[in-house]
Amino acid sequence: MYTRRNLAFFCIALAAASIFAYARQESPATPSLAAAPAAAENASFKIGDIIYSFTVEKGETVLDAMRALEASSSFTFTGREYPGLGFFVVSIDGRANGGGKYWILYANGVLSAVGVSEAPVRAGDAFEWRYEKGY
Repeated sequence: MYTRRNLAFFCIALAAASIFAYARQESPATPSLAAAPAAAENASFKIGDIIYSFTVEKGETVLDAMRALEASSSFTFTGREYPGLGFFVVSIDGRANGGGKYWILYANGVLSAVGVSEAPVRAGDAFEWRYEKGY
């Protein structure tokens, strides 16, 4: 005799098997994942309401990506290299540091622990530049 518990388990197992079978269906014209070419991997910069998307290059830093983005879009920035410390961003899209506010980099929603010349870029990263009070 089936108990409610056994019946519930059977229904769950049947539903899971059905979902698995549906997900595995492929038409003959659909290439397998192994045969598909690698898609370009992207990351993004957000400055205010503007989001700039770019293709990730292996070994690239945030500064490298910013320079490439500047060359291919309306994005602009200025900065200065400090020996032993790295590159310091002074302005982005015409807005310069001042009045105790600075451009501060966030990587995937978290304050970046390293500067732009050291911060690596990986596929899927979302960087944000916020103009806020420095500490």
